Amino acid sequence: MISPSFDALVCDLDGVIYRGARAIPGAVEAIDRLRGRGIKILFCTNNSNSTIQQYMGKLQGLGLDVSEDEVLTSAKVTAGVLQARGFAGKTAIVVGGAGLREALGEVCISVKDDPQVTVADVVVVGFDLGFTYEAMRRAAVAVRRGAALVATNDDASFPAEEELWPGAGAILSSIETACGVRAEVMGKPHPPMMEAAARRLEGSRAIAVVGDRPDTDLAGGLARGWRTILVLSGVTTTAQAERLENVPDLVIGSIADLA
Repeated sequence: MISPSFDALVCDLDGVIYRGARAIPGAVEAIDRLRGRGIKILFCTNNSNSTIQQYMGKLQGLGLDVSEDEVLTSAKVTAGVLQARGFAGKTAIVVGGAGLREALGEVCISVKDDPQVTVADVVVVGFDLGFTYEAMRRAAVAVRRGAALVATNDDASFPAEEELWPGAGAILSSIETACGVRAEVMGKPHPPMMEAAARRLEGSRAIAVVGDRPDTDLAGGLARGWRTILVLSGVTTTAQAERLENVPDLVIGSIADLA
Protein backbone atom coordinates (compact mmCIF):
# COMPACT_ATOMS: atom_id res chain seq x y z
CA MET A 1 0.00 0.00 0.00
CA ILE A 2 1.22 3.51 -0.79
CA SER A 3 0.79 6.22 1.83
CA PRO A 4 -0.40 9.59 0.51
CA SER A 5 1.25 12.89 1.44
CA PHE A 6 -1.63 15.19 0.56
CA ASP A 7 -4.75 16.43 2.27
CA ALA A 8 -7.03 16.66 -0.79
CA LEU A 9 -7.50 14.40 -3.78
CA VAL A 10 -9.00 15.24 -7.19
CA CYS A 11 -10.32 11.84 -8.22
CA ASP A 12 -11.40 10.86 -11.72
CA LEU A 13 -14.34 8.47 -12.11
CA ASP A 14 -14.30 6.45 -15.36
CA GLY A 15 -11.39 4.02 -15.13
CA VAL A 16 -10.55 5.00 -11.56
CA ILE A 17 -13.64 4.33 -9.43
CA TYR A 18 -15.56 2.25 -11.95
CA ARG A 19 -15.68 0.91 -15.48
CA GLY A 20 -19.19 0.92 -16.84
CA ALA A 21 -21.52 -0.28 -14.09
CA ARG A 22 -18.84 -2.13 -12.13
CA ALA A 23 -16.66 -0.66 -9.41
CA ILE A 24 -12.90 -1.11 -9.76
CA PRO A 25 -12.08 -3.78 -7.16
CA GLY A 26 -11.09 -2.10 -3.90
CA ALA A 27 -11.89 1.44 -5.10
CA VAL A 28 -14.75 2.09 -2.68
CA GLU A 29 -12.73 0.80 0.26
CA ALA A 30 -9.77 2.97 -0.77
CA ILE A 31 -11.90 6.13 -0.78
CA ASP A 32 -13.28 5.22 2.64
CA ARG A 33 -9.75 4.75 4.00
CA LEU A 34 -8.57 8.06 2.55
CA ARG A 35 -11.52 9.87 4.06
CA GLY A 36 -10.79 8.19 7.36
CA ARG A 37 -7.38 9.86 7.29
CA GLY A 38 -9.01 13.26 6.87
CA ILE A 39 -8.32 13.60 3.15
CA LYS A 40 -10.88 15.66 1.23
CA ILE A 41 -12.13 13.98 -1.95
CA LEU A 42 -13.42 15.76 -5.05
CA PHE A 43 -14.79 13.46 -7.76
CA CYS A 44 -13.97 15.23 -11.00
CA THR A 45 -15.03 13.87 -14.39
CA ASN A 46 -14.74 15.02 -17.97
CA ASN A 47 -17.76 12.91 -18.88
CA SER A 48 -20.64 15.37 -19.32
CA ASN A 49 -23.29 12.79 -20.17
CA SER A 50 -24.86 12.36 -16.73
CA THR A 51 -26.29 14.86 -14.27
CA ILE A 52 -24.77 15.50 -10.85
CA GLN A 53 -27.64 13.61 -9.25
CA GLN A 54 -27.08 10.66 -11.57
CA TYR A 55 -23.39 10.56 -10.68
CA MET A 56 -24.26 10.76 -7.00
CA GLY A 57 -26.75 7.93 -7.41
CA LYS A 58 -24.21 5.76 -9.19
CA LEU A 59 -21.53 6.34 -6.57
CA GLN A 60 -23.99 5.77 -3.75
CA GLY A 61 -25.11 2.57 -5.46
CA LEU A 62 -21.50 1.38 -5.38
CA GLY A 63 -21.34 2.06 -1.65
CA LEU A 64 -19.90 5.58 -1.48
CA ASP A 65 -21.57 8.32 0.55
CA VAL A 66 -21.27 11.39 -1.69
CA SER A 67 -22.57 14.94 -1.37
CA GLU A 68 -23.35 17.27 -4.27
CA ASP A 69 -20.38 19.53 -3.63
CA GLU A 70 -18.04 16.54 -3.93
CA VAL A 71 -18.92 15.98 -7.61
CA LEU A 72 -17.63 18.23 -10.40
CA THR A 73 -18.38 17.57 -14.07
CA SER A 74 -17.18 19.21 -17.25
CA ALA A 75 -20.84 20.02 -17.99
CA LYS A 76 -21.13 22.14 -14.82
CA VAL A 77 -17.84 23.86 -15.55
CA THR A 78 -18.87 24.60 -19.14
CA ALA A 79 -22.20 26.06 -18.05
CA GLY A 80 -20.51 28.17 -15.38
CA VAL A 81 -18.03 29.63 -17.84
CA LEU A 82 -20.75 30.43 -20.37
CA GLN A 83 -22.84 32.09 -17.67
CA ALA A 84 -19.87 34.22 -16.61
CA ARG A 85 -19.42 35.30 -20.23
CA GLY A 86 -22.97 36.55 -20.54
CA PHE A 87 -24.60 33.64 -22.35
CA ALA A 88 -27.53 33.47 -19.92
CA GLY A 89 -30.70 34.01 -21.93
CA LYS A 90 -29.01 33.02 -25.18
CA THR A 91 -29.43 29.93 -27.33
CA ALA A 92 -27.41 26.75 -27.79
CA ILE A 93 -27.31 23.77 -30.11
CA VAL A 94 -26.14 20.85 -28.01
CA VAL A 95 -24.47 17.59 -28.88
CA GLY A 96 -24.59 15.83 -25.53
CA GLY A 97 -26.62 14.08 -22.88
CA ALA A 98 -28.82 14.99 -19.95
CA GLY A 99 -25.96 16.23 -17.79
CA LEU A 100 -24.94 18.90 -20.27
CA ARG A 101 -28.49 19.93 -21.06
CA GLU A 102 -29.43 20.26 -17.40
CA ALA A 103 -26.31 22.29 -16.60
CA LEU A 104 -27.01 24.73 -19.42
CA GLY A 105 -30.64 25.02 -18.40
CA GLU A 106 -29.62 25.90 -14.85
CA VAL A 107 -27.83 28.99 -16.15
CA CYS A 108 -30.76 29.96 -18.42
CA ILE A 109 -29.25 28.94 -21.73
CA SER A 110 -32.01 27.76 -24.05
CA VAL A 111 -31.23 24.48 -25.85
CA LYS A 112 -32.68 24.34 -29.38
CA ASP A 113 -33.47 20.75 -30.37
CA ASP A 114 -35.62 21.47 -33.41
CA PRO A 115 -33.62 19.84 -36.26
CA GLN A 116 -34.62 22.72 -38.55
CA VAL A 117 -32.87 25.26 -36.30
CA THR A 118 -29.28 25.82 -37.43
CA VAL A 119 -28.69 29.25 -35.91
CA ALA A 120 -27.65 29.69 -32.27
CA ASP A 121 -25.32 31.72 -30.10
CA VAL A 122 -23.18 28.72 -29.16
CA VAL A 123 -22.71 25.08 -30.11
CA VAL A 124 -21.77 22.96 -27.09
CA VAL A 125 -20.30 19.50 -27.67
CA GLY A 126 -19.99 16.70 -25.14
CA PHE A 127 -20.30 12.94 -25.05
CA ASP A 128 -23.41 11.71 -26.86
CA LEU A 129 -24.29 8.04 -27.30
CA GLY A 130 -26.90 9.03 -29.88
CA PHE A 131 -24.56 11.12 -32.04
CA THR A 132 -25.56 11.11 -35.71
CA TYR A 133 -24.49 12.57 -39.02
CA GLU A 134 -27.46 14.92 -38.77
CA ALA A 135 -26.22 16.21 -35.41
CA MET A 136 -22.75 16.78 -36.89
CA ARG A 137 -24.23 18.60 -39.90
CA ARG A 138 -26.44 20.82 -37.76
CA ALA A 139 -23.61 21.75 -35.38
CA ALA A 140 -21.19 22.51 -38.21
CA VAL A 141 -23.72 24.67 -40.07
CA ALA A 142 -24.46 26.65 -36.89
CA VAL A 143 -20.77 27.35 -36.32
CA ARG A 144 -20.30 28.47 -39.92
CA ARG A 145 -23.25 30.81 -39.36
CA GLY A 146 -21.56 32.46 -36.41
CA ALA A 147 -22.11 30.30 -33.31
CA ALA A 148 -19.23 29.94 -30.87
CA LEU A 149 -17.92 26.36 -30.57
CA VAL A 150 -17.33 25.05 -27.06
CA ALA A 151 -16.59 21.51 -25.90
CA THR A 152 -16.91 19.96 -22.47
CA ASN A 153 -13.83 17.82 -23.14
CA ASP A 154 -11.74 16.34 -25.93
CA ASP A 155 -11.04 12.84 -24.56
CA ALA A 156 -10.54 10.55 -27.55
CA SER A 157 -11.88 7.53 -25.68
CA PHE A 158 -13.29 6.42 -22.37
CA PRO A 159 -13.08 3.09 -20.53
CA ALA A 160 -16.35 1.23 -20.80
CA GLU A 161 -16.83 -1.98 -18.85
CA GLU A 162 -15.02 -4.34 -21.23
CA GLU A 163 -13.21 -2.09 -23.73
CA LEU A 164 -12.44 1.47 -24.77
CA TRP A 165 -15.25 3.36 -26.51
CA PRO A 166 -14.92 6.52 -28.63
CA GLY A 167 -15.17 9.56 -26.40
CA ALA A 168 -16.37 13.14 -26.76
CA GLY A 169 -13.11 14.06 -28.47
CA ALA A 170 -13.91 11.75 -31.36
CA ILE A 171 -17.30 13.43 -31.79
CA LEU A 172 -15.76 16.87 -31.46
CA SER A 173 -13.10 16.14 -34.10
CA SER A 174 -15.77 15.35 -36.69
CA ILE A 175 -17.55 18.65 -36.02
CA GLU A 176 -14.30 20.64 -36.05
CA THR A 177 -13.35 19.04 -39.36
CA ALA A 178 -16.77 19.76 -40.82
CA CYS A 179 -16.85 23.45 -39.85
CA GLY A 180 -13.14 24.30 -39.94
CA VAL A 181 -13.13 25.78 -36.43
CA ARG A 182 -11.34 24.56 -33.30
CA ALA A 183 -13.43 24.43 -30.15
CA GLU A 184 -12.59 25.98 -26.83
CA VAL A 185 -12.35 23.03 -24.44
CA MET A 186 -13.42 23.36 -20.80
CA GLY A 187 -12.59 19.99 -19.21
CA LYS A 188 -9.35 18.53 -17.90
CA PRO A 189 -6.52 19.43 -18.45
CA HIS A 190 -7.70 22.88 -19.53
CA PRO A 191 -7.77 25.78 -17.04
CA PRO A 192 -11.56 26.13 -16.55
CA MET A 193 -11.92 22.64 -15.04
CA MET A 194 -8.70 22.77 -13.05
CA GLU A 195 -9.53 26.21 -11.64
CA ALA A 196 -13.00 25.02 -10.65
CA ALA A 197 -11.47 22.02 -8.86
CA ALA A 198 -9.01 24.26 -7.04
CA ARG A 199 -11.86 26.50 -5.86
CA ARG A 200 -13.74 23.49 -4.50
CA LEU A 201 -10.63 22.48 -2.53
CA GLU A 202 -9.71 25.96 -1.31
CA GLY A 203 -7.85 25.80 1.99
CA SER A 204 -6.16 22.48 1.27
CA ARG A 205 -2.41 22.52 1.82
CA ALA A 206 -1.36 19.81 -0.63
CA ILE A 207 -3.52 18.51 -3.49
CA ALA A 208 -3.01 15.38 -5.57
CA VAL A 209 -4.84 14.24 -8.68
CA VAL A 210 -5.49 10.60 -9.50
CA GLY A 211 -6.57 9.50 -12.95
CA ASP A 212 -6.11 7.02 -15.75
CA ARG A 213 -5.20 9.60 -18.41
CA PRO A 214 -1.77 11.27 -18.43
CA ASP A 215 -2.94 13.77 -21.08
CA THR A 216 -5.95 15.03 -19.12
CA ASP A 217 -6.04 14.14 -15.42
CA LEU A 218 -2.30 14.28 -14.82
CA ALA A 219 -1.48 17.10 -17.24
CA GLY A 220 -4.04 19.28 -15.51
CA GLY A 221 -2.62 18.49 -12.10
CA LEU A 222 0.96 19.01 -13.26
CA ALA A 223 0.10 22.47 -14.60
CA ARG A 224 -1.10 23.46 -11.13
CA GLY A 225 1.85 21.96 -9.28
CA TRP A 226 -0.20 19.13 -7.76
CA ARG A 227 1.04 15.60 -7.14
CA THR A 228 0.09 13.24 -9.93
CA ILE A 229 -0.99 9.62 -9.52
CA LEU A 230 -1.58 7.39 -12.55
CA VAL A 231 -3.73 4.28 -12.24
CA LEU A 232 -3.55 1.47 -14.79
CA SER A 233 -7.18 0.43 -14.35
CA GLY A 234 -8.48 2.60 -17.20
CA VAL A 235 -7.11 3.66 -20.59
CA THR A 236 -3.34 3.59 -19.92
CA THR A 237 -1.33 0.36 -20.13
CA THR A 238 1.87 -0.48 -18.26
CA ALA A 239 3.87 -0.18 -21.48
CA GLN A 240 2.42 3.26 -22.20
CA ALA A 241 3.12 4.41 -18.64
CA GLU A 242 6.78 3.41 -19.01
CA ARG A 243 7.13 5.67 -22.06
CA LEU A 244 5.66 8.81 -20.53
CA GLU A 245 7.75 11.95 -20.90
CA ASN A 246 6.25 13.54 -17.79
CA VAL A 247 6.65 10.82 -15.21
CA PRO A 248 3.86 10.78 -12.59
CA ASP A 249 4.73 10.92 -8.91
CA LEU A 250 3.11 7.50 -8.54
CA VAL A 251 2.07 4.76 -10.96
CA ILE A 252 -0.19 2.13 -9.38
CA GLY A 253 -2.42 -0.68 -10.59
CA SER A 254 -5.57 0.92 -9.26
CA ILE A 255 -6.74 3.31 -6.57
CA ALA A 256 -6.99 0.29 -4.29
CA ASP A 257 -3.20 0.52 -4.00
CA LEU A 258 -3.46 4.07 -2.68
CA ALA A 259 -4.25 4.51 1.03
